[in-house]
Amino acid sequence: MVFPKFKNKQVAEALFSPEEFIQYKKWDKRKFPKKIIITYQKSVLNYFRKKFRGKYKRLKLYLNDEVLIYKKIGFLYVKGIGAPNIVTIVEELIALGAKEFINMGSAGGLIDRGVFLCNKAVRDEGTSHHYISDSIYSYPDKSLTNKLSKSLDKFGIQYTIGASWTIDAPYRETKKEIAHYRKKGIYTVEMEAASLFALGKFRRVKVASVFAVSDVLGDKKWDPQFHKFDFKRTLNKLLDVSLDCLSK
Repeated sequence: MVFPKFKNKQVAEALFSPEEFIQYKKWDKRKFPKKIIITYQKSVLNYFRKKFRGKYKRLKLYLNDEVLIYKKIGFLYVKGIGAPNIVTIVEELIALGAKEFINMGSAGGLIDRGVFLCNKAVRDEGTSHHYISDSIYSYPDKSLTNKLSKSLDKFGIQYTIGASWTIDAPYRETKKEIAHYRKKGIYTVEMEAASLFALGKFRRVKVASVFAVSDVLGDKKWDPQFHKFDFKRTLNKLLDVSLDCLSK
């Protein structure tokens, strides 16, 4: 199987660009931050609002989406999930001047619970293949990932550096695939990292990803922990870590 279906489309010129779209929307580039944290969990949004109440600015992006800005760092809670959604949004943020992104949130654990700093992602989704040539993995920016690692150390958070599996269909994570990727030492599964890394390479911006495991995909059953206090508290800590990383 070859992706994409049209050979070598990665090097071809697109009909229209994100820059043209933001011109059409009449968004003011001067108002948008250069560094942005992305998350998909509302609990992290609530934590941000409570922690920085009265200290952040709101900047409208779409009808129901906004970038919250604290000390020149943007925070974006994304309501939808999956690669096409977030890559479209980040394309537009790049066109608005953003240069660094930390993608943080939940992931399924293939081996164990914990915090995982992603050093590569299996491209088992469609979006990344429209940006870079076919390969098994895509990779985050090394310098930003190293900075994020130092901030994790600073906050005393135990974490593992390792690979993730990015997939488009969470209800088609088959038992055989899970066993296969576990044997290969893949620690997590999620829906965005591989595509964001590919986009970062294509647009020459920095992208890094860190995850807290929300559910474990065991040998015989699925063990969800989304509701647990420790999981939500860990996500809040990862926001603090991400803010520290981008403040440097």
